[in-house]
Amino acid sequence: MRVETLEDALEWARRTHVRLAGQIERDLGKVNDERAQMLLTYLAKHERTLSETLEMARHDASPAALHTWCYEYFENAPSHPESHEASDFRDLAPDAIMRKVLAEHEHIGELFRYLRDQVETPTAHELIDNLVSLEEHETMRLVRDAERMEDL
Repeated sequence: MRVETLEDALEWARRTHVRLAGQIERDLGKVNDERAQMLLTYLAKHERTLSETLEMARHDASPAALHTWCYEYFENAPSHPESHEASDFRDLAPDAIMRKVLAEHEHIGELFRYLRDQVETPTAHELIDNLVSLEEHETMRLVRDAERMEDL
């Protein structure tokens, strides 16, 4: 997907969460470890919910912010929205699964933080600020919930 506007960046993040949920769901039936299965089930649901939240954010955002051009920023970006790799969760322990999922979240957060520092209009800055906050809080929640599962 080519990201040219903030709306595209939001859609890319949504699709990334959907893709991650799909990869987790694909591998869920192939995992024998019970703890890993519980974690993958939780993560798939969390990723689907997060993608729905991003879709709602897109609908609630200001059209002016959504249509802000941002493609020129990617030349110097620390990570590019079009770069991603397929994940395989089949033979991983719960801690390795979490590292992979958190790396995806960090990729999204890193891009949003970078964009937040680049945009100039207040509406675009507010949108990106909200997206950064959402990703950070959801990542913290993900870690907290995974740690609780580990205690079971």
